[in-house]
Amino acid sequence: MCRIYGHFGGDPVDRDALHAVARAMHPGGPDEQTLHTEGTWALGNNRLAVQGIGHGRQPFVLGDMTCVFNGEIYNHRELRAELAAQGHAFEGDCDGDVLLPLYERYGDAFVSRLEGMFAIALVDRRGEPCLKLFNDHAGMKSLYYHLSADGRRLCFASELQGLSRFPDFPDAVDPLAIDRYLGGKAVWGPRTIHTGVRTLEPGTALRFADGRVTLTRTPLPPAPIEWPDGGPTLTAAAGLLDGILRRELTRMLDADVPVCVITSGGLDSSYTTAIAAGLVPDLASFNVAYKGTWPSDERHFAEEVARHCGTRHHQVLLDPADFPALVDRFVRHLDQPNNAPHSLSTFALFEAVHDAGFKVALTGDGADELFGGYARFVKAARDGDAAWHRGYQDTMAAVGTGTLRGLYTPEYRALVEADGGLFADRAGDELDRRVRSATHDKLETLLRYDQAERFPYYILRRVDHLSMAHSVEARIPFLQPAVMRFAHALPTELKVVCDTVKAPVSEAARRWIPRSVVERPKQPFTLPVAAMIKPGEALHELIGDTLLGPGARCRDHFRQDVVRDLFRMQSENPGAHTAEILWSLLMLETWLSVRNLTP
Repeated sequence: MCRIYGHFGGDPVDRDALHAVARAMHPGGPDEQTLHTEGTWALGNNRLAVQGIGHGRQPFVLGDMTCVFNGEIYNHRELRAELAAQGHAFEGDCDGDVLLPLYERYGDAFVSRLEGMFAIALVDRRGEPCLKLFNDHAGMKSLYYHLSADGRRLCFASELQGLSRFPDFPDAVDPLAIDRYLGGKAVWGPRTIHTGVRTLEPGTALRFADGRVTLTRTPLPPAPIEWPDGGPTLTAAAGLLDGILRRELTRMLDADVPVCVITSGGLDSSYTTAIAAGLVPDLASFNVAYKGTWPSDERHFAEEVARHCGTRHHQVLLDPADFPALVDRFVRHLDQPNNAPHSLSTFALFEAVHDAGFKVALTGDGADELFGGYARFVKAARDGDAAWHRGYQDTMAAVGTGTLRGLYTPEYRALVEADGGLFADRAGDELDRRVRSATHDKLETLLRYDQAERFPYYILRRVDHLSMAHSVEARIPFLQPAVMRFAHALPTELKVVCDTVKAPVSEAARRWIPRSVVERPKQPFTLPVAAMIKPGEALHELIGDTLLGPGARCRDHFRQDVVRDLFRMQSENPGAHTAEILWSLLMLETWLSVRNLTP
Protein backbone atom coordinates (compact mmCIF):
# COMPACT_ATOMS: atom_id res chain seq x y z
CA MET A 1 0.00 0.00 0.00
CA CYS A 2 1.39 3.37 -0.95
CA ARG A 3 0.73 6.89 -2.11
CA ILE A 4 1.76 7.72 -5.68
CA TYR A 5 2.19 10.92 -7.65
CA GLY A 6 3.81 12.30 -10.76
CA HIS A 7 3.53 14.37 -13.91
CA PHE A 8 3.97 13.90 -17.64
CA GLY A 9 4.57 16.34 -20.50
CA GLY A 10 5.17 20.08 -20.71
CA ASP A 11 7.77 21.81 -18.59
CA PRO A 12 9.49 19.73 -15.91
CA VAL A 13 8.50 20.19 -12.25
CA ASP A 14 11.48 20.80 -9.98
CA ARG A 15 12.38 18.18 -7.40
CA ASP A 16 11.68 20.47 -4.43
CA ALA A 17 8.05 20.79 -5.54
CA LEU A 18 7.80 17.04 -6.06
CA HIS A 19 9.20 16.39 -2.60
CA ALA A 20 6.51 18.75 -1.22
CA VAL A 21 3.88 16.60 -2.94
CA ALA A 22 5.34 13.52 -1.26
CA ARG A 23 5.50 15.15 2.18
CA ALA A 24 1.82 16.07 2.01
CA MET A 25 0.98 12.35 1.70
CA HIS A 26 3.63 11.03 4.09
CA PRO A 27 1.28 9.19 6.53
CA GLY A 28 0.08 7.00 3.66
CA GLY A 29 3.61 5.83 2.93
CA PRO A 30 6.01 6.44 5.81
CA ASP A 31 8.37 3.51 5.23
CA GLU A 32 10.19 4.67 2.10
CA GLN A 33 9.99 7.60 -0.32
CA THR A 34 11.32 7.27 -3.86
CA LEU A 35 11.25 9.59 -6.85
CA HIS A 36 12.26 8.99 -10.46
CA THR A 37 12.55 11.96 -12.82
CA GLU A 38 13.41 11.82 -16.48
CA GLY A 39 13.10 14.77 -18.86
CA THR A 40 9.50 15.99 -18.82
CA TRP A 41 8.06 13.28 -16.58
CA ALA A 42 8.35 11.99 -13.04
CA LEU A 43 6.92 9.15 -10.97
CA GLY A 44 7.02 9.16 -7.16
CA ASN A 45 6.04 6.74 -4.43
CA ASN A 46 5.55 6.81 -0.67
CA ARG A 47 5.61 3.21 0.52
CA LEU A 48 3.71 1.52 3.32
CA ALA A 49 5.58 -1.80 3.30
CA VAL A 50 3.17 -4.72 3.73
CA GLN A 51 4.19 -7.38 1.19
CA GLY A 52 7.70 -8.32 0.05
CA ILE A 53 9.16 -5.84 2.51
CA GLY A 54 12.79 -6.62 1.67
CA HIS A 55 12.21 -5.77 -1.99
CA GLY A 56 9.42 -3.94 -3.76
CA ARG A 57 11.27 -0.66 -4.16
CA GLN A 58 9.40 1.55 -6.61
CA PRO A 59 9.28 2.56 -9.37
CA PHE A 60 9.19 -0.79 -11.16
CA VAL A 61 11.10 -0.75 -14.43
CA LEU A 62 11.00 -3.13 -17.41
CA GLY A 63 12.71 -1.96 -20.58
CA ASP A 64 11.09 1.30 -21.69
CA MET A 65 8.25 0.95 -19.19
CA THR A 66 8.17 2.42 -15.68
CA CYS A 67 5.37 2.32 -13.11
CA VAL A 68 4.37 3.06 -9.54
CA PHE A 69 1.30 1.70 -7.82
CA ASN A 70 -0.82 1.99 -4.71
CA GLY A 71 -2.72 -1.02 -3.44
CA GLU A 72 -2.40 -4.77 -3.08
CA ILE A 73 -2.59 -7.52 -5.72
CA TYR A 74 -3.94 -10.56 -3.85
CA ASN A 75 -3.46 -13.03 -6.71
CA HIS A 76 0.15 -12.04 -7.28
CA ARG A 77 1.42 -15.50 -6.41
CA GLU A 78 -0.69 -17.16 -9.13
CA LEU A 79 0.32 -14.46 -11.61
CA ARG A 80 3.97 -14.79 -10.63
CA ALA A 81 3.87 -18.55 -11.27
CA GLU A 82 2.18 -18.02 -14.63
CA LEU A 83 4.76 -15.42 -15.72
CA ALA A 84 7.68 -17.48 -14.42
CA ALA A 85 6.48 -20.42 -16.54
CA GLN A 86 6.63 -18.04 -19.52
CA GLY A 87 10.26 -17.22 -18.77
CA HIS A 88 10.08 -14.10 -16.63
CA ALA A 89 12.50 -14.02 -13.68
CA PHE A 90 11.57 -12.42 -10.35
CA GLU A 91 13.57 -11.26 -7.36
CA GLY A 92 11.82 -10.99 -4.01
CA ASP A 93 8.15 -11.39 -3.19
CA CYS A 94 6.48 -8.02 -3.82
CA ASP A 95 3.04 -8.11 -5.36
CA GLY A 96 3.88 -5.15 -7.63
CA ASP A 97 6.55 -7.17 -9.43
CA VAL A 98 3.93 -8.68 -11.73
CA LEU A 99 2.51 -5.42 -13.08
CA LEU A 100 4.90 -4.54 -15.90
CA PRO A 101 5.38 -8.13 -17.16
CA LEU A 102 1.59 -8.42 -17.39
CA TYR A 103 1.29 -5.05 -19.13
CA GLU A 104 4.02 -6.03 -21.59
CA ARG A 105 2.05 -9.16 -22.55
CA TYR A 106 -1.54 -7.92 -22.41
CA GLY A 107 -1.41 -4.16 -22.85
CA ASP A 108 -4.17 -2.17 -21.12
CA ALA A 109 -6.16 -5.39 -20.62
CA PHE A 110 -3.60 -6.46 -18.00
CA VAL A 111 -5.77 -4.90 -15.29
CA SER A 112 -8.45 -7.53 -15.95
CA ARG A 113 -5.96 -10.11 -14.64
CA LEU A 114 -5.50 -8.31 -11.33
CA GLU A 115 -7.46 -9.25 -8.21
CA GLY A 116 -7.10 -6.74 -5.43
CA MET A 117 -7.26 -2.98 -5.07
CA PHE A 118 -5.06 -0.66 -7.06
CA ALA A 119 -4.25 2.67 -8.61
CA ILE A 120 -1.42 2.39 -11.12
CA ALA A 121 0.59 5.06 -12.96
CA LEU A 122 2.66 3.85 -15.89
CA VAL A 123 4.93 5.62 -18.37
CA ASP A 124 5.33 3.73 -21.64
CA ARG A 125 8.12 5.03 -23.92
CA ARG A 126 7.65 2.43 -26.62
CA GLY A 127 6.30 4.24 -29.66
CA GLU A 128 4.66 7.55 -28.73
CA PRO A 129 5.63 8.22 -25.10
CA CYS A 130 2.55 8.34 -22.88
CA LEU A 131 1.32 8.27 -19.31
CA LYS A 132 -1.37 5.78 -18.33
CA LEU A 133 -3.42 5.70 -15.13
CA PHE A 134 -5.53 2.70 -14.05
CA ASN A 135 -7.70 1.85 -11.06
CA ASP A 136 -9.74 -1.12 -9.88
CA HIS A 137 -13.40 -1.68 -10.76
CA ALA A 138 -14.67 -0.90 -7.26
CA GLY A 139 -12.72 2.35 -7.08
CA MET A 140 -11.03 1.50 -3.79
CA LYS A 141 -7.92 3.58 -4.53
CA SER A 142 -8.23 7.20 -5.58
CA LEU A 143 -6.28 9.15 -8.20
CA TYR A 144 -6.78 12.87 -8.73
CA TYR A 145 -5.38 14.76 -11.71
CA HIS A 146 -5.31 18.12 -13.45
CA LEU A 147 -3.88 19.65 -16.61
CA SER A 148 -1.53 22.61 -16.65
CA ALA A 149 -2.95 25.90 -17.90
CA ASP A 150 -1.49 25.30 -21.37
CA GLY A 151 -2.78 21.70 -21.43
CA ARG A 152 0.68 20.24 -22.08
CA ARG A 153 1.31 18.65 -18.67
CA LEU A 154 -0.81 16.29 -16.58
CA CYS A 155 -0.17 16.03 -12.83
CA PHE A 156 -1.65 13.33 -10.61
CA ALA A 157 -1.59 12.14 -6.99
CA SER A 158 -3.36 9.72 -4.66
CA GLU A 159 -4.61 12.58 -2.51
CA LEU A 160 -5.85 16.07 -3.27
CA GLN A 161 -3.67 17.51 -0.54
CA GLY A 162 -0.68 16.03 -2.34
CA LEU A 163 -1.82 17.20 -5.78
CA SER A 164 -2.31 20.69 -4.39
CA ARG A 165 1.45 21.01 -3.82
CA PHE A 166 2.16 21.07 -7.56
CA PRO A 167 3.12 24.66 -8.42
CA ASP A 168 0.31 25.23 -10.95
CA PHE A 169 -2.48 23.52 -8.98
CA PRO A 170 -5.88 25.06 -9.90
CA ASP A 171 -7.12 25.66 -6.35
CA ALA A 172 -10.27 27.62 -7.22
CA VAL A 173 -13.27 26.08 -5.46
CA ASP A 174 -16.20 25.23 -7.70
CA PRO A 175 -19.16 26.93 -5.97
CA LEU A 176 -21.52 24.39 -7.54
CA ALA A 177 -19.67 21.63 -5.67
CA ILE A 178 -21.44 22.81 -2.51
CA ASP A 179 -24.78 21.81 -4.03
CA ARG A 180 -23.33 18.50 -5.24
CA TYR A 181 -22.00 17.81 -1.75
CA LEU A 182 -25.27 18.56 0.02
CA GLY A 183 -27.25 16.67 -2.63
CA GLY A 184 -25.06 13.55 -2.44
CA LYS A 185 -23.38 13.59 1.02
CA ALA A 186 -20.05 13.81 -0.82
CA VAL A 187 -18.77 15.26 -4.09
CA TRP A 188 -19.41 12.50 -6.62
CA GLY A 189 -16.81 12.01 -9.35
CA PRO A 190 -15.39 12.59 -11.81
CA ARG A 191 -15.74 16.28 -10.85
CA THR A 192 -14.25 17.46 -7.57
CA ILE A 193 -14.58 20.46 -5.32
CA HIS A 194 -11.91 22.19 -7.42
CA THR A 195 -13.09 23.38 -10.83
CA GLY A 196 -9.96 22.23 -12.65
CA VAL A 197 -9.42 18.87 -10.94
CA ARG A 198 -10.89 15.48 -11.79
CA THR A 199 -10.80 12.06 -10.14
CA LEU A 200 -10.45 8.76 -11.96
CA GLU A 201 -13.76 6.89 -11.97
CA PRO A 202 -13.86 3.18 -10.99
CA GLY A 203 -12.59 0.77 -13.63
CA THR A 204 -11.10 3.54 -15.77
CA ALA A 205 -7.94 3.75 -17.86
CA LEU A 206 -6.57 7.21 -18.67
CA ARG A 207 -4.05 7.81 -21.44
CA PHE A 208 -2.22 11.12 -21.78
CA ALA A 209 0.11 11.90 -24.69
CA ASP A 210 0.95 15.10 -26.55
CA GLY A 211 -1.61 17.07 -24.55
CA ARG A 212 -4.48 14.68 -25.24
CA VAL A 213 -6.46 12.88 -22.52
CA THR A 214 -8.32 9.69 -23.44
CA LEU A 215 -10.55 7.97 -20.87
CA THR A 216 -11.84 4.41 -21.20
CA ARG A 217 -14.19 3.00 -18.57
CA THR A 218 -14.87 -0.73 -18.76
CA PRO A 219 -17.36 -2.80 -16.76
CA LEU A 220 -16.26 -5.74 -14.66
CA PRO A 221 -16.31 -8.82 -16.92
CA PRO A 222 -19.31 -11.03 -16.10
CA ALA A 223 -18.96 -14.52 -14.68
CA PRO A 224 -22.11 -16.69 -14.74
CA ILE A 225 -22.76 -18.68 -11.59
CA GLU A 226 -22.21 -22.42 -11.73
CA TRP A 227 -25.05 -23.62 -9.53
CA PRO A 228 -24.86 -26.96 -7.73
CA ASP A 229 -27.51 -29.62 -8.26
CA GLY A 230 -30.87 -28.15 -7.34
CA GLY A 231 -30.29 -24.87 -9.12
CA PRO A 232 -30.46 -21.31 -7.78
CA THR A 233 -31.70 -21.33 -4.20
CA LEU A 234 -30.87 -19.14 -1.22
CA THR A 235 -29.08 -22.03 0.46
CA ALA A 236 -26.96 -22.63 -2.63
CA ALA A 237 -26.21 -18.90 -2.99
CA ALA A 238 -25.11 -18.71 0.63
CA GLY A 239 -22.83 -21.72 0.24
CA LEU A 240 -21.21 -20.30 -2.89
CA LEU A 241 -20.72 -16.90 -1.27
CA ASP A 242 -19.14 -18.48 1.79
CA GLY A 243 -16.68 -20.38 -0.37
CA ILE A 244 -15.73 -17.30 -2.37
CA LEU A 245 -15.19 -15.18 0.74
CA ARG A 246 -13.07 -17.84 2.41
CA ARG A 247 -10.84 -18.04 -0.65
CA GLU A 248 -10.52 -14.25 -0.79
CA LEU A 249 -9.81 -13.89 2.91
CA THR A 250 -7.16 -16.60 2.77
CA ARG A 251 -5.30 -14.46 0.24
CA MET A 252 -6.01 -11.16 2.01
CA LEU A 253 -4.61 -12.46 5.29
CA ASP A 254 -1.33 -13.21 3.49
CA ALA A 255 0.92 -10.32 4.52
CA ASP A 256 4.38 -9.79 5.96
CA VAL A 257 2.89 -7.73 8.80
CA PRO A 258 0.14 -8.52 11.34
CA VAL A 259 -3.47 -8.25 10.16
CA CYS A 260 -6.46 -7.36 12.35
CA VAL A 261 -10.18 -6.97 11.74
CA ILE A 262 -12.71 -4.21 12.38
CA THR A 263 -15.71 -5.66 14.23
CA SER A 264 -18.53 -3.12 14.38
CA GLY A 265 -21.11 -5.58 15.71
CA GLY A 266 -23.07 -5.54 12.45
CA LEU A 267 -23.63 -8.53 10.19
CA ASP A 268 -20.95 -7.94 7.55
CA SER A 269 -18.00 -7.17 9.82
CA SER A 270 -19.03 -9.96 12.21
CA TYR A 271 -19.11 -12.46 9.35
CA THR A 272 -15.72 -11.23 8.13
CA THR A 273 -14.39 -11.58 11.69
CA ALA A 274 -15.65 -15.16 11.98
CA ILE A 275 -14.02 -16.28 8.73
CA ALA A 276 -10.73 -14.53 9.51
CA ALA A 277 -10.65 -15.96 13.04
CA GLY A 278 -10.87 -19.45 11.57
CA LEU A 279 -7.85 -18.75 9.37
CA VAL A 280 -5.58 -16.78 11.71
CA PRO A 281 -4.74 -17.82 15.26
CA ASP A 282 -5.01 -15.14 17.94
CA LEU A 283 -6.73 -12.66 15.62
CA ALA A 284 -7.13 -9.13 16.98
CA SER A 285 -10.47 -7.31 16.59
CA PHE A 286 -11.30 -3.62 17.10
CA ASN A 287 -14.53 -1.81 17.92
CA VAL A 288 -15.25 1.85 18.68
CA ALA A 289 -17.82 3.26 21.11
CA TYR A 290 -18.41 6.42 23.14
CA LYS A 291 -18.20 7.15 26.84
CA GLY A 292 -21.63 7.47 28.39
CA THR A 293 -24.98 6.09 27.28
CA TRP A 294 -25.92 6.82 23.66
CA PRO A 295 -28.38 5.50 21.08
CA SER A 296 -27.16 2.94 18.52
CA ASP A 297 -24.44 1.57 20.80
CA GLU A 298 -23.25 -1.70 19.24
CA ARG A 299 -20.34 -2.54 21.49
CA HIS A 300 -22.15 -5.41 23.21
CA PHE A 301 -22.79 -7.07 19.83
CA ALA A 302 -19.11 -6.67 18.90
CA GLU A 303 -18.06 -8.13 22.24
CA GLU A 304 -20.41 -11.07 21.74
CA VAL A 305 -18.91 -11.76 18.30
CA ALA A 306 -15.38 -11.45 19.68
CA ARG A 307 -16.11 -13.97 22.45
CA HIS A 308 -17.81 -16.32 20.00
CA CYS A 309 -14.88 -16.17 17.56
CA GLY A 310 -12.13 -16.11 20.18
CA THR A 311 -10.46 -12.88 19.07
CA ARG A 312 -8.26 -10.57 21.15
CA HIS A 313 -10.76 -7.75 21.36
CA HIS A 314 -9.81 -4.08 21.60
CA GLN A 315 -12.55 -1.71 22.72
CA VAL A 316 -11.76 1.84 21.61
CA LEU A 317 -13.67 4.28 23.82
CA LEU A 318 -14.02 7.91 22.70
CA ASP A 319 -14.95 10.82 24.94
CA PRO A 320 -17.48 13.19 23.28
CA ALA A 321 -15.82 16.07 25.14
CA ASP A 322 -12.81 15.55 22.86
CA PHE A 323 -14.83 15.68 19.63
CA PRO A 324 -14.16 19.32 18.64
CA ALA A 325 -10.42 18.71 18.50
CA LEU A 326 -10.99 15.36 16.78
CA VAL A 327 -13.19 17.02 14.12
CA ASP A 328 -10.39 19.39 13.20
CA ARG A 329 -7.88 16.52 13.00
CA PHE A 330 -9.86 14.12 10.85
CA VAL A 331 -11.21 16.74 8.45
CA ARG A 332 -7.62 17.58 7.54
CA HIS A 333 -7.34 14.08 6.09
CA LEU A 334 -10.58 14.18 4.08
CA ASP A 335 -9.73 15.10 0.51
CA GLN A 336 -13.20 16.53 0.00
CA PRO A 337 -16.16 17.36 2.26
CA ASN A 338 -18.01 14.24 3.41
CA ASN A 339 -21.04 14.38 5.66
CA ALA A 340 -20.78 10.90 7.26
CA PRO A 341 -20.85 11.47 11.05
CA HIS A 342 -18.98 8.25 11.71
CA SER A 343 -15.94 9.61 9.85
CA LEU A 344 -14.94 10.84 13.28
CA SER A 345 -15.21 7.32 14.70
CA THR A 346 -13.45 5.77 11.68
CA PHE A 347 -10.51 8.14 12.07
CA ALA A 348 -10.13 7.39 15.79
CA LEU A 349 -10.58 3.66 15.24
CA PHE A 350 -7.74 3.43 12.72
CA GLU A 351 -5.57 5.54 15.00
CA ALA A 352 -6.07 2.89 17.69
CA VAL A 353 -5.28 0.13 15.18
CA HIS A 354 -2.01 1.87 14.33
CA ASP A 355 -1.13 2.47 17.98
CA ALA A 356 -1.66 -1.25 18.66
CA GLY A 357 1.00 -2.08 16.06
CA PHE A 358 -1.11 -3.11 13.04
CA LYS A 359 -0.61 -2.02 9.44
CA VAL A 360 -3.52 -3.96 7.91
CA ALA A 361 -7.19 -4.12 8.93
CA LEU A 362 -10.07 -6.00 7.31
CA THR A 363 -13.42 -4.23 7.01
CA GLY A 364 -16.94 -5.35 6.08
CA ASP A 365 -17.72 -2.53 3.63
CA GLY A 366 -19.50 -3.17 0.33
CA ALA A 367 -21.93 -5.97 1.15
CA ASP A 368 -24.93 -3.65 1.43
CA GLU A 369 -24.30 -2.10 -1.98
CA LEU A 370 -23.75 -5.46 -3.69
CA PHE A 371 -26.50 -7.54 -2.09
CA GLY A 372 -29.23 -4.97 -1.37
CA GLY A 373 -28.70 -4.36 2.33
CA TYR A 374 -30.42 -1.00 2.68
CA ALA A 375 -34.16 -0.57 3.07
CA ARG A 376 -34.03 2.39 0.66
CA PHE A 377 -33.09 0.01 -2.16
CA VAL A 378 -36.06 -2.24 -1.52
CA LYS A 379 -38.53 0.59 -0.95
CA ALA A 380 -37.52 2.31 -4.19
CA ALA A 381 -37.56 -0.96 -6.17
CA ARG A 382 -41.15 -1.61 -5.05
CA ASP A 383 -42.31 2.01 -5.44
CA GLY A 384 -44.56 2.36 -8.47
CA ASP A 385 -45.06 6.11 -8.15
CA ALA A 386 -44.00 8.13 -11.20
CA ALA A 387 -41.88 10.43 -9.00
CA TRP A 388 -40.22 7.64 -7.01
CA HIS A 389 -36.75 8.75 -8.06
CA ARG A 390 -37.05 12.18 -6.45
CA GLY A 391 -37.92 10.68 -3.09
CA TYR A 392 -35.15 8.11 -3.45
CA GLN A 393 -32.51 10.73 -4.18
CA ASP A 394 -33.58 12.63 -1.07
CA THR A 395 -32.53 9.57 0.96
CA MET A 396 -29.10 9.85 -0.68
CA ALA A 397 -28.76 13.54 0.17
CA ALA A 398 -27.32 15.24 3.21
CA VAL A 399 -30.06 17.86 2.94
CA GLY A 400 -33.36 17.26 1.15
CA THR A 401 -34.26 19.38 -1.85
CA GLY A 402 -37.16 21.10 -0.09
CA THR A 403 -34.85 22.28 2.69
CA LEU A 404 -32.12 23.27 0.23
CA ARG A 405 -34.44 25.61 -1.65
CA GLY A 406 -35.04 27.51 1.57
CA LEU A 407 -31.46 27.27 2.79
CA TYR A 408 -29.71 28.70 -0.27
CA THR A 409 -29.45 32.44 -0.67
CA PRO A 410 -31.30 33.83 -3.71
CA GLU A 411 -27.99 34.51 -5.44
CA TYR A 412 -26.65 31.02 -4.92
CA ARG A 413 -29.93 29.39 -5.83
CA ALA A 414 -29.92 31.37 -9.11
CA LEU A 415 -26.40 30.07 -9.83
CA VAL A 416 -27.54 26.48 -9.21
CA GLU A 417 -30.63 26.91 -11.39
CA ALA A 418 -28.53 28.35 -14.21
CA ASP A 419 -26.43 25.16 -14.12
CA GLY A 420 -29.49 22.96 -14.62
CA GLY A 421 -31.03 22.89 -11.16
CA LEU A 422 -30.34 21.09 -7.90
CA PHE A 423 -27.88 18.22 -8.15
CA ALA A 424 -30.20 15.92 -6.20
CA ASP A 425 -33.03 16.48 -8.69
CA ARG A 426 -30.76 15.94 -11.68
CA ALA A 427 -29.22 12.81 -10.14
CA GLY A 428 -32.67 11.41 -9.41
CA ASP A 429 -33.81 12.09 -12.98
CA GLU A 430 -30.68 10.38 -14.32
CA LEU A 431 -31.37 7.34 -12.17
CA ASP A 432 -34.94 7.20 -13.49
CA ARG A 433 -33.61 7.26 -17.06
CA ARG A 434 -31.25 4.40 -16.28
CA VAL A 435 -34.03 2.33 -14.75
CA ARG A 436 -36.20 2.87 -17.83
CA SER A 437 -33.47 1.83 -20.25
CA ALA A 438 -31.73 -0.87 -18.19
CA THR A 439 -31.42 -4.52 -19.11
CA HIS A 440 -31.45 -5.38 -15.38
CA ASP A 441 -34.49 -5.20 -13.13
CA LYS A 442 -35.09 -2.09 -11.04
CA LEU A 443 -33.40 -3.33 -7.87
CA GLU A 444 -30.25 -4.42 -9.67
CA THR A 445 -30.12 -1.10 -11.54
CA LEU A 446 -30.33 0.75 -8.23
CA LEU A 447 -27.47 -1.33 -6.84
CA ARG A 448 -25.24 -0.86 -9.90
CA TYR A 449 -25.93 2.88 -9.90
CA ASP A 450 -24.94 3.13 -6.25
CA GLN A 451 -21.79 1.08 -6.75
CA ALA A 452 -20.61 3.28 -9.61
CA GLU A 453 -21.84 6.76 -8.73
CA ARG A 454 -22.12 7.15 -4.94
CA PHE A 455 -20.27 4.41 -3.09
CA PRO A 456 -16.70 5.14 -4.28
CA TYR A 457 -16.87 8.79 -3.27
CA TYR A 458 -19.02 8.71 -0.15
CA ILE A 459 -17.69 5.57 1.52
CA LEU A 460 -14.50 4.29 -0.13
CA ARG A 461 -12.70 7.65 -0.19
CA ARG A 462 -13.47 8.00 3.51
CA VAL A 463 -12.22 4.51 4.38
CA ASP A 464 -9.04 4.92 2.32
CA HIS A 465 -8.04 8.39 3.49
CA LEU A 466 -8.91 7.99 7.16
CA SER A 467 -7.12 4.65 7.43
CA MET A 468 -4.03 5.82 5.57
CA ALA A 469 -3.94 8.94 7.76
CA HIS A 470 -2.61 6.49 10.36
CA SER A 471 -0.52 4.33 7.99
CA VAL A 472 -3.09 1.52 8.04
CA GLU A 473 -4.15 -0.39 4.94
CA ALA A 474 -7.89 -1.19 4.89
CA ARG A 475 -8.64 -4.42 3.02
CA ILE A 476 -12.22 -5.00 1.84
CA PRO A 477 -13.14 -8.64 1.09
CA PHE A 478 -16.62 -7.93 -0.29
CA LEU A 479 -15.17 -5.74 -3.06
CA GLN A 480 -12.92 -8.35 -4.60
CA PRO A 481 -13.72 -9.13 -8.25
CA ALA A 482 -14.92 -12.67 -7.55
CA VAL A 483 -17.44 -11.42 -4.97
CA MET A 484 -18.58 -8.55 -7.18
CA ARG A 485 -19.04 -10.84 -10.19
CA PHE A 486 -21.03 -13.27 -8.07
CA ALA A 487 -23.25 -10.48 -6.76
CA HIS A 488 -23.80 -9.09 -10.26
CA ALA A 489 -24.84 -12.51 -11.55
CA LEU A 490 -27.10 -13.34 -8.59
CA PRO A 491 -30.83 -12.90 -9.25
CA THR A 492 -32.30 -10.10 -7.17
CA GLU A 493 -34.98 -12.44 -5.81
CA LEU A 494 -32.12 -14.17 -3.97
CA LYS A 495 -30.68 -10.88 -2.69
CA VAL A 496 -33.89 -9.71 -1.04
CA VAL A 497 -36.13 -12.58 0.08
CA CYS A 498 -39.51 -11.35 1.31
CA ASP A 499 -38.44 -8.68 3.79
CA THR A 500 -34.94 -10.05 4.42
CA VAL A 501 -32.38 -7.75 2.85
CA LYS A 502 -28.92 -9.00 1.95
CA ALA A 503 -30.32 -12.51 2.31
CA PRO A 504 -27.30 -14.52 1.01
CA VAL A 505 -24.97 -12.79 3.48
CA SER A 506 -27.35 -13.44 6.37
CA GLU A 507 -27.78 -17.07 5.36
CA ALA A 508 -24.05 -17.65 4.89
CA ALA A 509 -23.14 -15.97 8.19
CA ARG A 510 -25.74 -17.91 10.18
CA ARG A 511 -23.41 -20.89 10.63
CA TRP A 512 -20.54 -18.82 11.99
CA ILE A 513 -21.79 -15.94 14.15
CA PRO A 514 -24.30 -15.63 17.01
CA ARG A 515 -27.97 -15.74 16.06
CA SER A 516 -28.56 -12.46 17.91
CA VAL A 517 -26.27 -10.68 15.45
CA VAL A 518 -27.72 -12.32 12.34
CA GLU A 519 -31.32 -11.61 13.27
CA ARG A 520 -30.97 -8.15 14.83
CA PRO A 521 -32.52 -5.20 12.94
CA LYS A 522 -30.09 -3.50 10.60
CA GLN A 523 -28.41 -0.52 12.21
CA PRO A 524 -25.98 1.80 10.45
CA PHE A 525 -22.52 2.30 11.92
CA THR A 526 -22.81 5.95 12.85
CA LEU A 527 -22.22 8.67 15.37
CA PRO A 528 -25.42 9.54 17.31
CA VAL A 529 -25.24 13.20 16.34
CA ALA A 530 -28.90 13.91 17.13
CA ALA A 531 -28.20 13.13 20.79
CA MET A 532 -24.76 14.77 20.76
CA ILE A 533 -25.82 18.07 19.19
CA LYS A 534 -27.78 19.52 22.08
CA PRO A 535 -27.04 22.14 24.74
CA GLY A 536 -24.28 21.11 27.10
CA GLU A 537 -22.55 18.84 24.59
CA ALA A 538 -19.25 19.83 22.99
CA LEU A 539 -20.51 19.33 19.41
CA HIS A 540 -23.40 21.72 20.04
CA GLU A 541 -21.06 24.54 21.01
CA LEU A 542 -18.69 23.81 18.13
CA ILE A 543 -21.50 23.97 15.57
CA GLY A 544 -22.89 27.20 16.95
CA ASP A 545 -19.49 28.89 16.92
CA THR A 546 -18.58 27.62 13.46
CA LEU A 547 -21.81 28.16 11.53
CA LEU A 548 -23.03 31.36 13.17
CA GLY A 549 -19.70 33.06 13.79
CA PRO A 550 -18.29 35.90 11.66
CA GLY A 551 -15.72 33.58 10.08
CA ALA A 552 -18.27 31.34 8.30
CA ARG A 553 -17.07 30.89 4.73
CA CYS A 554 -20.42 30.02 3.14
CA ARG A 555 -22.35 33.09 4.25
CA ASP A 556 -22.94 34.00 0.60
CA HIS A 557 -24.41 30.56 -0.08
CA PHE A 558 -26.62 29.86 2.96
CA ARG A 559 -29.22 32.18 4.47
CA GLN A 560 -27.99 32.96 7.95
CA ASP A 561 -31.50 33.33 9.32
CA VAL A 562 -32.31 29.77 8.19
CA VAL A 563 -29.08 28.39 9.68
CA ARG A 564 -29.88 30.21 12.93
CA ASP A 565 -33.40 28.75 12.97
CA LEU A 566 -32.04 25.24 12.39
CA PHE A 567 -29.62 25.65 15.29
CA ARG A 568 -32.41 26.97 17.52
CA MET A 569 -34.70 24.05 16.59
CA GLN A 570 -31.95 21.54 17.37
CA SER A 571 -31.22 23.28 20.68
CA GLU A 572 -34.86 23.22 21.77
CA ASN A 573 -35.91 19.86 20.34
CA PRO A 574 -32.97 17.71 19.12
CA GLY A 575 -33.85 15.61 16.08
CA ALA A 576 -32.08 13.43 13.53
CA HIS A 577 -33.03 15.48 10.45
CA THR A 578 -31.90 18.83 11.79
CA ALA A 579 -28.78 17.32 13.35
CA GLU A 580 -27.68 15.85 10.03
CA ILE A 581 -28.10 19.19 8.28
CA LEU A 582 -26.06 21.01 10.93
CA TRP A 583 -23.37 18.32 10.93
CA SER A 584 -23.16 18.48 7.11
CA LEU A 585 -22.69 22.24 7.21
CA LEU A 586 -20.09 21.86 9.96
CA MET A 587 -18.09 19.44 7.81
CA LEU A 588 -18.16 21.83 4.85
CA GLU A 589 -17.16 24.88 6.86
CA THR A 590 -14.40 23.01 8.70
CA TRP A 591 -13.02 21.54 5.48
CA LEU A 592 -12.85 24.98 3.86
CA SER A 593 -11.35 26.50 6.99
CA VAL A 594 -8.50 24.03 7.49
CA ARG A 595 -7.51 24.58 3.84
CA ASN A 596 -8.06 28.34 3.97
CA LEU A 597 -10.40 28.22 0.98
CA THR A 598 -13.50 30.25 0.18
CA PRO A 599 -16.00 29.14 -2.47
